[in-house]
Amino acid sequence: MELLAAIPSVVWGFIGITVMNPLIIRTFNVPVGLGVLNSGIILGLMATPIMTTLAEDALKAVPDAYREAAEAMGATRLQMVFRVVLPAAKNGLAAAVLLGVGRGFGETMAVLMASGHSINVPTSVFDSVRALTATIAAELGETAAGSDHYRALFTIGILLFVVTFVINITADLVVRGARNR
Repeated sequence: MELLAAIPSVVWGFIGITVMNPLIIRTFNVPVGLGVLNSGIILGLMATPIMTTLAEDALKAVPDAYREAAEAMGATRLQMVFRVVLPAAKNGLAAAVLLGVGRGFGETMAVLMASGHSINVPTSVFDSVRALTATIAAELGETAAGSDHYRALFTIGILLFVVTFVINITADLVVRGARNR
């Protein structure tokens, strides 16, 4: 799982173009497979290894004494998992999900490559779109410093920073809540 987390964004974007695009075209009989669905699948595949690794750590952090106590009281394995282990690890699991979402939210290259990159308000999951991070990456190099366009891109960057900051603070508060217990 850790090896999947190490795959660069450009490689994920390449997978979106070469593997997912034809697959979406064949499966759903659409003219173009680069769009919301493709980029969503790629982002999900990118975030999953991080979430899985952190969730595994959270589950391993539950003391063995909790499991042993549940078994001593006659709980089945399923009861032990759902009534003891998952509640004890819920803050770590929530943090894993939030950090995975944070990774996906700030992603640029894979979305740029897999979404079709057209300025469009989507009406379907098959429509091409332009993500905020991809807009900054594509347009900042050609924008005159200090222009209105530059300021608009800078404002988008501030918005992305604020949302990512809120996601990370929320994840940190969740993890701190787990430590304080």
